[in-house]
Amino acid sequence: MIGFLVINLGLFMSLFISMLVTLYEAFVEKQTVYRMLETLKIRPQTMADKDYSALISIPPPLNVFLILLAPFLLTSSNPEFWNRLILWVAYLPVLLITTTVFLIYEIVLTPLTFLKVFFHKMIMIFIYSKSYRITKADKFILWIFFIITGPFRLIANIGTDTVAFIM
Repeated sequence: MIGFLVINLGLFMSLFISMLVTLYEAFVEKQTVYRMLETLKIRPQTMADKDYSALISIPPPLNVFLILLAPFLLTSSNPEFWNRLILWVAYLPVLLITTTVFLIYEIVLTPLTFLKVFFHKMIMIFIYSKSYRITKADKFILWIFFIITGPFRLIANIGTDTVAFIM
């Protein structure tokens, strides 16, 4: 009985080893395909890599183009360049739309901001500046100076805010 069990154990071990060898040979033959499939797995956004993040992060209307671009990107010799190019092209409409909405919002708010600051400056110059030894004429000139330079400063702030929004 013990001899029978030892022979069976030997047969099962040789069967197990032959299955492992056969599976390993199949894996080695299709190693590049398995690597590509592993690359295509969805990762968290914090783990987006510089070579293949375009494959998982393109917005929904444009992700249809990945059917054509994914094999090209996966087999490219310089995937980082193509990844950046695909992401720039894919997110350009999003950038343009959000920047346009931001600019419209800024332009609509600029007159309201000027009115708010206009009255705030008037109150600060004429009411709350009593502790400073400034004549009423100087206070009035400061207020006129703001009226002249205020709109230009607000327009310059629109440009600064837009650059900060894009970056």
